[in-house]
Amino acid sequence: EMALKLLSGDYVADGCGGLERVEGSQALLQRVLFRLTAHRGQFPFLETLGSCLWQLGQVPSGQRQAAAEQYVTEALAEEEVTVNMWT
Repeated sequence: EMALKLLSGDYVADGCGGLERVEGSQALLQRVLFRLTAHRGQFPFLETLGSCLWQLGQVPSGQRQAAAEQYVTEALAEEEVTVNMWT
């Protein structure tokens, strides 16, 4: 599966009027990074796309680890990845 290449939040031009694409593990990485950085609920027809990681500052410090784990798990639920959290 292919994905558009992102660099610092912007798509990368291919120099021919199009956009660069990546595949394999690079495509997976692009999708995962997008899902983690996009604000969940930002896309009207894709309400479950993205994460709530941007809200961690509003969570009490003692609950942030659990909240972060929940937000990451929710964001990546549609990807075929395994997430291992560490402290």
